[in-house]
Amino acid sequence: MSTAIRAVLVLIGLASIIYGVSLMWQFPTAEQLSIVVWLALGLAAHDAVLAPIALGVAWLIRRSTPTRWWVPLMTSLANTNVLLLLAVPVVLPRLIGSAPANPTVADRNYWIGLTVAIAVVWVLIFAVFRGSAWAARLPWSHGRRQVDP
Repeated sequence: MSTAIRAVLVLIGLASIIYGVSLMWQFPTAEQLSIVVWLALGLAAHDAVLAPIALGVAWLIRRSTPTRWWVPLMTSLANTNVLLLLAVPVVLPRLIGSAPANPTVADRNYWIGLTVAIAVVWVLIFAVFRGSAWAARLPWSHGRRQVDP
């Protein structure tokens, strides 16, 4: 990636942060503090819980699977982690028995949607790895290379 592209991406990121902070100033002080606490606790939860779990799973995968499986497994697990974190706000309240006051807010079966999304991610990631030039070394390719048209 060129330096110019990196500079543009940094500027876009800084502009987004400035815009977000400017929106936050419109809230009352109590809500601003709540947002800061929420962000700080999210960061702490990531560093104290999620990062060690991810490192442990990665260590187990590297110890228990052949090298050629590491990339698709790690990629699939990372994407599954993102989907699970995105689903927490709608799935967790139902687990603890607190449905939203307005039933039209969460009117779907999010467990089915989450399961389908995770299955699609795994299938697509393994399909991409199977169809790549890297596929000749994978156990499921039987030594066949895909030929580009």
